[in-house]
Amino acid sequence: MLGRKRGFTLVELLVVIAIIGVLVALLLPAVQAAREAARRSQCANNLKQIGLAMHNYHDTYNRFPFACVAHPMDFFAPTANATLRPTATVPPGVFGSTWAISILPQLEQQPLFQLWDPTLGPGSTANQRVVTSNPLKVMKCPSDIVAQPIVDLDGVPGTFDKGNYGLNCGGGCANENGGSGAGPHESPIWAINASNGTPPGYGRASVNRGVGHWRDGGLAPNFPSGSGMNEMLDGTSNCVLVGEILHFNNAADSRGTWGRAYGAIISAYTNGSPDVDGPNGIATPNVRAVGIYRDFPVSCANTPSIGDPQLECNDRAGDGLGGIAMRSRHPGGVQAVYGDGRVAFISSPIDKLVYRAMLTIQGGEAVQAQ
Repeated sequence: MLGRKRGFTLVELLVVIAIIGVLVALLLPAVQAAREAARRSQCANNLKQIGLAMHNYHDTYNRFPFACVAHPMDFFAPTANATLRPTATVPPGVFGSTWAISILPQLEQQPLFQLWDPTLGPGSTANQRVVTSNPLKVMKCPSDIVAQPIVDLDGVPGTFDKGNYGLNCGGGCANENGGSGAGPHESPIWAINASNGTPPGYGRASVNRGVGHWRDGGLAPNFPSGSGMNEMLDGTSNCVLVGEILHFNNAADSRGTWGRAYGAIISAYTNGSPDVDGPNGIATPNVRAVGIYRDFPVSCANTPSIGDPQLECNDRAGDGLGGIAMRSRHPGGVQAVYGDGRVAFISSPIDKLVYRAMLTIQGGEAVQAQ
């Protein structure tokens, strides 16, 4: 007589389901970690390509591209330098080409670059908008969220795509041409000997100057500026060239707009003041965006309730303090390409004085980059 076939009992099924659930729970973090490792690798490759493009630009013009260009200069001429700008234009009425637009040919985007007219503003023609709205993958970290372009924000004509990489504008404030120890040609008063309970300084003056700057009070009347490898007195291996930033998917937020002046930059101070806040005001990578550590770009959502501790910001229109901190979605830090072309991961937290020294090119600080 054949025996009756026995199936699984309810208890056995529940045990099997529980075991599968445990295995899936153990596996998912590993899958997510592998995906983030792949995204971080792609981000590092983007920075490597940007670094090579910057070096190729330097080979042609003997300097890195300017942070932005004040009209009516054409900085793509072989003799490009700040003296080409007529001194009658004070302040510049229109900002045009940015450091990112300048290296489009070196990023194998020559057809796109040929559409660009460096003598016009970014929103002057349909072609200008085509260039600045192009969603270049090399400008985007795959770990960050997708953000829509901004259009004609705050009276600045143009359609601007958002990326995740900013030019190093030094150890002060990227939006400051001079004053409060924040300009590129200045040294904070605390650098020689900090006091009032703040960490010690460097024991010497430490000039803020970075690779480029939006307004450089050391070049009267406040020219935008760039630099060459010969000006990296602290050593190309110790100086950040381009680092990561975060953008926000908001039509009123300019962070990450690589085709717009001041959209894709980094600096040591953001909402803080070097002379007032001292070294404690330095916004290190991925620092929680509260108080003096908020991003302070020209245009942003300007709200304390975005809901993301990385993206809180204040709107900084016009001259004065302001900047954007290095931030990323990578766990534990951010990535940057240095003056010698290497790409490295900067851990967070990091010592504030060490971090600021990595953003200055002529500071003379006795520290070594990570």
